[in-house]
Amino acid sequence: MTVGQDNAITTSAPGAEPKPNSFQRIIGVLFSPDATFASIARRPDWVVPLVLLLLISLAAGIIIAPHVDFGSAAREAMEQNKNASPEQIDKSVRIAASIGKVFSYISPVLSLIGLLVIAGVCLLAFRIFGGEGDFKQAFSVTCYASMPTILKTVVTLIIIVAKGGIIPAQALATIVRSNLGFLVDYKTNPMAFALLTSFDIFSVWFLALLIIGFSYVARVSKAKAAVTIISLWVIVLLLKLIGPALQSLRANK
Repeated sequence: MTVGQDNAITTSAPGAEPKPNSFQRIIGVLFSPDATFASIARRPDWVVPLVLLLLISLAAGIIIAPHVDFGSAAREAMEQNKNASPEQIDKSVRIAASIGKVFSYISPVLSLIGLLVIAGVCLLAFRIFGGEGDFKQAFSVTCYASMPTILKTVVTLIIIVAKGGIIPAQALATIVRSNLGFLVDYKTNPMAFALLTSFDIFSVWFLALLIIGFSYVARVSKAKAAVTIISLWVIVLLLKLIGPALQSLRANK
C-alpha cells in the first residue's frame, strides 16, 4: 500500500509479515517511529502497551496520593475570596484534597478513558476529512504514541520519592523541568503558567508520534496529519486556558 506523498512505503501482504513483537514496537516508536508506526498500521495491537500504561498509572497514583497536597489550589483560590470564612476555606480544602486522592487512586481508569477518547476523536477527525482507518488501528497508535508519557511519569515518581515530604499539586507540572512553566509563579501568573506548561517536551513528543502514526492509519501525508492533530491540540489548549483566565480576572478585580 502507499501512504501519502511524503511518507510513501511499499509493503508486502499482511499475511507475509511476521507476528509483531510488542516490546520491540515500544522501543521502536521512541527511536524509529516511522517504520514502527507503518507496521502498527498494518497489524495493530494494543494489549502490551495498554497494560504497561495502566500499571505505570496505578503506581503513579499510589505514590503521588500521599506526597501531593491536592488542597493547595483550593486554598489559594478561596483565600482570594475576601468573603470566605476560615471554616469555608477549610471545608473547600478538605473536599479538594479528598477528590484529588480519589482521582489519584483511579488514575488507571482515567488513563484508559483518556486513551479511548483521544483515539476516537482523532479517528473521527481524520475520517471526516476523507482519511481511512478503523478504531483498532487508532487505539493502537494512541497507546504506542503515549510511551513518552510513561517516561515522564517514571522520572516524576523518582523525583517525588527522592524529595520526600509534601508538594503542592501545581508543582507536578514543572517538577521534571521539561517545560518553561517554572519561570513564572502559578499563583500570580496562572495564564502564563498554564500556557508554558502546555508546551512540554514530552507532550510535543507525544503529538509528533500521533502525527506519524495517524498519517499511516488514515493514509494521508504527514503534513495533513500534522494540521489535524495540531488543530485538535489547539482546541484542547484553549479549553485548558479557560480556568486560569477566570482566575486571573478574579485576581485583578
